[in-house]
Amino acid sequence: MSVKTEIFNITEDTITAYFDLEFCNERISRHNVPIAIGVSYRCKGKEIGSYYSLIWYSDEMELWKEQLDNIGYTRRILKDYGKSMKTVTEELLEEHEKYQPKLYVSFGKQDETLLKKFVTESLEDWNFCDAIQWLNRQLSMKHDISLEKYAYICHLDFIHDFDPLEDAQILAEIIWCVLQNQEDNMRKEEVIEEYERKLFLIQYRNKQQAYMHLSSLDELSIKQKEKMQNHAAYLAKNMEKYEAYMKESDSL
Repeated sequence: MSVKTEIFNITEDTITAYFDLEFCNERISRHNVPIAIGVSYRCKGKEIGSYYSLIWYSDEMELWKEQLDNIGYTRRILKDYGKSMKTVTEELLEEHEKYQPKLYVSFGKQDETLLKKFVTESLEDWNFCDAIQWLNRQLSMKHDISLEKYAYICHLDFIHDFDPLEDAQILAEIIWCVLQNQEDNMRKEEVIEEYERKLFLIQYRNKQQAYMHLSSLDELSIKQKEKMQNHAAYLAKNMEKYEAYMKESDSL
């Protein structure tokens, strides 16, 4: 493409493809393997077409059963109804020719990387963009938050259920909402506070555990003594904040 399109360049007439991959780890190597894909083609904020397919990558690939169970897929369903990556590639290229999107948007770089890795033809000419980076910059977010939380900020009903087409569709709605400056800033601040609370509680408990471990040792090196003193100072300084958060959690 001669002119690179970015999310902020999306206008009423820009055809954009929002896509999502579901994947499972291979049991031995733990490498990610695509098992389903969904694409929502959009123009003027409306869906003009969609693509969805289960994927059966290889009979030789042993997928991690526990992960499949957790996300609601089975090996049998994937093998019976999944298409080969060659077929998926051919169909994606047909959809690309049909809709001619200027931009492919995913929620995170990993989906783009996986797609390029596993398709049977190069997609280097396609224009990709990571929505997480764009949303974080656009909304001045301090943390990478979930798709569900972005939907909440935009007053969109959504529960993540490992359906790649639904994920692609809600991502499209979120991006369009933010492009129209229709996000709820009060909800955004609520989400930021929630994430900061979680991160603080994790950090505080980690410091507690480290302090308890060091204090249980019979002998400490000079460096260990310094660490223990630093942990103790942090815990004392933040104890009231920690107790307040814990009391707030108990009241919910």
